[in-house]
Amino acid sequence: MAHDEEDSGTTRGDNIKSAHSGQAAKSTRSVSGVRRGNVRRVLDALRLGGPSSQAALARQTELSPATVNAIVKALRADGVAEVRPVNGREFLVALVASHAAVVAVQVNVTSVHAALFDFGERVRLDSSAPLKEEGGDPGLVVDMVRSLAAEAGIGLLDLAGVAVGMQAPIARASGTVSSWARLQFPAWTDLPVAKTLEDDLGVLVIAENDANLAALAEWTWGAGQGAADFLYVMCAAGVGGGLVIDGRIYRGGDGLAGEIGHIVLEPSGPVCFCGSRGCLTTFVSERSILLALEASGSSRNSLREVVDAARRGDPASRRVLYEAGRHLGRAFASTAKLMAPSVIAVGGTLSEAGNLVFEGIQSSVEMHSLRAVSPAIRVCPAQLGDDATLFGGVAAVLAATGQGVSTLPRWAKPSKAVRQKTIIRNPNDRN
Repeated sequence: MAHDEEDSGTTRGDNIKSAHSGQAAKSTRSVSGVRRGNVRRVLDALRLGGPSSQAALARQTELSPATVNAIVKALRADGVAEVRPVNGREFLVALVASHAAVVAVQVNVTSVHAALFDFGERVRLDSSAPLKEEGGDPGLVVDMVRSLAAEAGIGLLDLAGVAVGMQAPIARASGTVSSWARLQFPAWTDLPVAKTLEDDLGVLVIAENDANLAALAEWTWGAGQGAADFLYVMCAAGVGGGLVIDGRIYRGGDGLAGEIGHIVLEPSGPVCFCGSRGCLTTFVSERSILLALEASGSSRNSLREVVDAARRGDPASRRVLYEAGRHLGRAFASTAKLMAPSVIAVGGTLSEAGNLVFEGIQSSVEMHSLRAVSPAIRVCPAQLGDDATLFGGVAAVLAATGQGVSTLPRWAKPSKAVRQKTIIRNPNDRN
C-alpha cells in the first residue's frame, strides 16, 4: 500500500508510505544486523506485487538471497507474513493481517455505509444509513463504528483503526472538507474530519477522499496491482479520481490532486458546482446523464436504470453512455499526456455498462492520438466494485499500523444480501 511520504496534515495515519516504517521497525527487532531499509524494500515488494517467491523478492529488491531469507523469517516470527506452498518445490511469501480489526466508513451525500473487517475471526459486518440531511454528521459515523464494534464483541480500543472515505475532497493543510463541497456536507463544515472522530472514538482515524481510497484499493488488490503509475476514476453520482505515481498516492500541494472530474472539456459548457463551465462532471455524472436522456423523452430515475435500459437495447440510453465514454476518453487523453499512466481503471456505476462506455473511450483515445503519446497505456474496468472505497480504507489502516495483506480474503467480499444486513437510522429519525 502506498501513500504520499509528505505530511498531508489530514490525519495521523495519512502518511501511509512512510508508515511502512511501523511494520519495518517491528520486524527489525527480530533481525539484528539487517538494515531497516532492507525490510521496507521486502515489504514494499510484497505490497506491490502480491505473493512472491524468495527468489523473486531477491531479484526485485536487489538484495542477496540470504538477506531476503532472514527478513522473511523475521516477518513470519512477527506474524505479518506467511509462506504458502504452491507445489512440491515452490513456496510463496505473502503478507497477512492475522489479528487486526478495521472499520471502514464511506460517507456519501445521501447515505453512509460502514463495514467492520475482523481478520482474526475472518468476519465482516456491515451497516448502512440513508440520510435525510445531506452528508450526515460525525455523530452518526461514531454511532455506526460503536455499533459494529459491539456487534463483533470488540472494544473500541482493540480496533486497529477507522478509515473514513468522504465523497468530497479533503484539504491537505486543514483536514476539512474542501470549500466547494461544503454545501453538500454542512454538518462537517470547518471540522477536521480525522481529529474530530479520533477525539470521540479514541482510536486512529484516517480521513480521505473516497476516490483516493478506491484508487489505493485497486492499486493494492485490483486493476492497478503492480502498476507504478496508475489512475483510478470513479464515475457514479459524481466523478472523482485518484493517482498513484511511483507507487504512492499523490495528493498534490493542497490535497486536491486527482480531481479529474473538474478538468474543463468545454469552456462554454454547462456550469459546474465548482464554479467552472464544461467540467467532465457536467457530462458524465449521474445527474448530467439523466438530464441528457430527458431531452430524448426517455427519462430514467438513476444511472443504474440507464445502464440496464442500454443493455436491453434502448437506443437513447446506449447513445448517452457512448457519449459519456467519449468525454471520459478526452479527459484521459489530457491526463495521460501529462502523467502517462500505465493503467487507467474506471470504476463506479458507469463502468458497469462495459463496452457501451469503453467503445466511446476507445474512440476518443484514437481521435486524440493517445497511443502516440503513451503506446503502452491500458484502459480497463476497475475490479473491486462498490466496495472499493471500503477496501481502500482497510488497506490504509493496515499500512498505517504496520500490517498488510497480499491478497484480499474471500470472506471480505460478501454478497449484496449480507452487505445490507444491518441498518442504523439517522440520529434525527430514531423514534
